[in-house]
Amino acid sequence: MFNEWGQPIQQAPPSTPVEVLGWRELPSAGSEIIEVESEKRAREVMKWRESVRQAEKQEAEREAVACKIEEHLKIYKTQLEMRRKSGRYKLRPTGPRQKEIKDLDEGPRVSVVVKGDVDGSVEAILDILETYDGNAACKLDLVHYGVGNVSETDVELADTFNAIIYCFNVEVPDEVEELAKSNKVSIHSHNVIYKLVDDLKKEISSQLPLKNVEEVLGEANVLQDFEVTEGKKKVHVAGCRCTKGILKKTGKYRLHRGQEVIYDGLLASMRHLKNEVDSIKKDVECGVRLEDGTITFKPGDILVCYQTRKEEQQTDWDPGF
Repeated sequence: MFNEWGQPIQQAPPSTPVEVLGWRELPSAGSEIIEVESEKRAREVMKWRESVRQAEKQEAEREAVACKIEEHLKIYKTQLEMRRKSGRYKLRPTGPRQKEIKDLDEGPRVSVVVKGDVDGSVEAILDILETYDGNAACKLDLVHYGVGNVSETDVELADTFNAIIYCFNVEVPDEVEELAKSNKVSIHSHNVIYKLVDDLKKEISSQLPLKNVEEVLGEANVLQDFEVTEGKKKVHVAGCRCTKGILKKTGKYRLHRGQEVIYDGLLASMRHLKNEVDSIKKDVECGVRLEDGTITFKPGDILVCYQTRKEEQQTDWDPGF
C-alpha cells in the first residue's frame, strides 16, 4: 500500500488516497473495501455476501416466474371461457402465423469486444456506445467488455461472435496477437477515444449496403413530336435540342411535362441528321425515340438524361463530439 507520493505505508486514516497492489481480482470503481483480521475471515465474508446475492436473485426470479404463471393462467381462463361459449367450434388463433424458425443473422451487424486500462475509460466508451441509434440499418452488438490487457479468452469470444476487439490504452501480448492472427480476429488499438469511435463508425459504414446515386448528364428541350412508321406500327419520335451537358444513348431518360413525369426509362434510338449516334453535345439538335414508342411528346417537354452509380453509405451516428 502506497500513499500519493509513492511511499509505502502500513495504515491509512479516513480521506487518505492510497494505491493498493496485489489484488487477486481487480475491483470496480465505486466498490466498497472492508478490512478483516485474516484471509479466512475474508473468505467467510465473501461466501456470506455471495449467498445473500444468490438469495436475492432467486427471490427476484421466483417473483418473475409467479407473475408469468399468473398472466398465463389469466389468458388460459379467458380462452377456456371462449371455447366453452363457442361450443363445438374450435377457437382459431388470431393474428398472422408466426415464423417457426427466425433468422437471427438478418441484416448487417458489427460485434465488438472492448478492453480498457481502467474502469473510467471503459465506462466512457460504453456510454458512447449507448448513444448508437442506427440498429435499423446496422446492428451494433457489445459482446464483452473489461479492464486489463487483451487475453486469449477475449480472442476466443471475438472469434465465436465474429467480433472486433477494440483496445484503449492496453497492451496486446505477443502470444495473444499470434492467436488473433491465426483465428483472423481483428484487434484495433487506440489511445484517444474519439479516434476509436471514428474507427468504429468506419466499420459500421463498411457493412451498410451500397446506395444508388443519380447523376444528371444533360437536358434537352422537346421542339416537336413526329409520328413515324416502323415496320407495321407507328411510333413517336421527339425532335430535341440539347440545352445542358451531354445526351448519351446508353443513359436513362426522364420525360418531364410541367411537374409530372411522363416516362422514366431507356432510349430505343438517337439520331442526328438521319445517322444513329451515341451522344449529342450542347446546342445540337437530334431525334430520340423511347423504348415505349407509344409515348407522345409536346413542345416544351424536358428530357433529362441521367445515370446511376453505386456509392458507399456513411452511418449517420452522431456520438455528440
